[in-house]
Amino acid sequence: MGRLFVSLYVFIVLSLVGLAAVLDKVFLENDSKLDPWVAATAAFVSQQLSLPENLPSQLDTFGLKLDRLDVDSIAWPQDMAEQLQNGQPLVLFDDEYGQQLYILDSRNNQLLQIYHPDQPSQLNVWLYSGVFFALLALLLSLWTWPLWRDLSKLREASRSLRQDGSLPAISVGSASALSSIMHSFNQLGTQIKQLVQNQRELTGAVAHEFRTPLSRLKFALAMEPPPGSAPWQDMTRDVEELERLVQEMLDYASMENTAPEMDYSTLPLAELVEGLANRMAANCPPHIKLELQLSDAELLADGYFVQRALQNIMQNAMRHAKSRILVSIETDKDEIRLMVDDDGQGVEEADKDKIFEPFFRPDAGRDRKRGGAGLGLAIVRRIQQWHQGSCKVERSPLGGARFILRYPQTR
Repeated sequence: MGRLFVSLYVFIVLSLVGLAAVLDKVFLENDSKLDPWVAATAAFVSQQLSLPENLPSQLDTFGLKLDRLDVDSIAWPQDMAEQLQNGQPLVLFDDEYGQQLYILDSRNNQLLQIYHPDQPSQLNVWLYSGVFFALLALLLSLWTWPLWRDLSKLREASRSLRQDGSLPAISVGSASALSSIMHSFNQLGTQIKQLVQNQRELTGAVAHEFRTPLSRLKFALAMEPPPGSAPWQDMTRDVEELERLVQEMLDYASMENTAPEMDYSTLPLAELVEGLANRMAANCPPHIKLELQLSDAELLADGYFVQRALQNIMQNAMRHAKSRILVSIETDKDEIRLMVDDDGQGVEEADKDKIFEPFFRPDAGRDRKRGGAGLGLAIVRRIQQWHQGSCKVERSPLGGARFILRYPQTR
């Protein structure tokens, strides 16, 4: 908007200066030239001064009017006063009557004022104003034409929402005042398309995730198992799985749509990790040893969401570790790294980028049988984005997967 304002301001200033210069040259130079009647009247009056009583009637026949003024009624500059005293006529310009002729009648010591009463020069003023504002409007229309053209493109594009949720891309020159707006519009179209695509994928994934436990429930109900039997317990687990799926999907949908208000505070990270590990130890399989290797670090973040991300990572490790999980903290001058290692099967190289996508499960090892809807790591990535951090997975020194949560170091 600043660029647009400066452009318009400079254009108007230059237009006003240019129009004033051109029109002044056209109109005012004409005003400075003597009208044809002035020279002829001056010569005629000089010859007829011997009979001043006949001058009014004689000038009236030419459409001219004569007024007699006192010599001292006008304060003349010295050079003009001397010109009048020498019998030379003077011509002045009046806003109402245009050019006026002044001649000194020395015999009667009077000043003769002669002018055209029926041809006022006010017409020139109106003509000057009319031409000035008409040309200014024309120049402004030339300036606004590219702006109007680009705005028309924007209006038509905004009315052309496609089936896939995208908007047609708009192309304008880099010199256009709306180039940044058009670029933002194109980015908005891409984001809308991505959101619609994500929503469709989420809907399809929800249907797919629900289909398996619902099919098992239908099959078990058809068998009418007695309460407390193994099929009855399987039905109970299927219902719990459905509840877990619904909760995970609701959590992910809420995080995907809008970022919550973050409650930032300075967190003693080692204390936070230790407290979470103690709470999760009760649900840790007995054959898995949970180890901590913590260093003192302070993190400016939302404590609830940091714990939520770490909890998802640790739950993932508990499902896939064979005997050992190690949670550690590393710091340097640029970032804080929170790492979770396990000695499970690890993550294939081809899956390291995909594993943080919603509903993704590798074919081997980390599958549905070990629990989860494939949304836990997608939630972790979203939380890290809110903290301007990142998450990645690599090979662990323990032989399994190492998940790394990175946070920028506070200054």
